[in-house]
Amino acid sequence: MDDVVIVHKNDAKATDLADQTEARLNGRFRVHRALSNPQAPSEPGPPRALEPQLVISLGGDGTLLYAARSWGLKGAPIVGVNMGRLGFLAELEPERFFEVLDSVLAGEAGIQERKVMDFSIRRDGREIHRATVINDAVINKGAPARILNLSLSIGGTDYWTYRADGLILATPTGSTAYNLSAGGPVVYPGLEAVLVTPICPFTLATRSIILPLYFNVEVIIGEKSSDVLLTADGQQMVNLRPLDRIQVSPSMAVVRLVVNPHRHYLDTLRMKLGLFHEQPS
Repeated sequence: MDDVVIVHKNDAKATDLADQTEARLNGRFRVHRALSNPQAPSEPGPPRALEPQLVISLGGDGTLLYAARSWGLKGAPIVGVNMGRLGFLAELEPERFFEVLDSVLAGEAGIQERKVMDFSIRRDGREIHRATVINDAVINKGAPARILNLSLSIGGTDYWTYRADGLILATPTGSTAYNLSAGGPVVYPGLEAVLVTPICPFTLATRSIILPLYFNVEVIIGEKSSDVLLTADGQQMVNLRPLDRIQVSPSMAVVRLVVNPHRHYLDTLRMKLGLFHEQPS
């Protein structure tokens, strides 16, 4: 019998839908439940080593990111139901969820593969940390009112120096997250690229740049920059030191999202960004 993981927010509406989903799947699958807030009181969730056939996310984009990072990076399709407010990743409506779920179980659902990236942190010539990000790796200051000095290196050669509150290294999937709030561009999620977007840069001329992910993009923490953090997908934090080197590269992992059969991604983008379509006069 195959495994299915249901990840949901800790609220009444999401819990009720999770109960209905579990009842629908019991007997056909081993169903595992997990809350998207790991600090919330609950029974222990399924082990991270579990390789489910399907992952179901009932919540917002944060819930889906948690589900994908925990159980979805080994290739299981992820069904994301938007029970939050602004959802670019979790794009299915609760009212049509079971209709789409039936098509998933019948092998008839459309799947979109999203490219993700690995990042590694090197200190004194050795790797001290490595992880995969779906949305972004954000380098920012731990203390307020302090400017960071960061160098962007491509292929081992220094190209830019940033003086800013921080720097966002985003995937195309993450282009609609913190990158968008910081003034970065929206990039179609099927592309294999890294977006480099400064956070509150010291000079107005500093802008985002989109680079191929295979370009060996690396960020070096300035020698006089202290109290610096790297946050992966808003869920994992690593303390950085001066002269640490953060390198991003293509990942062997992939996130497979079940697409909304009733709405194209560009329609979702238009709706979420308020870009209403007008017929030409």
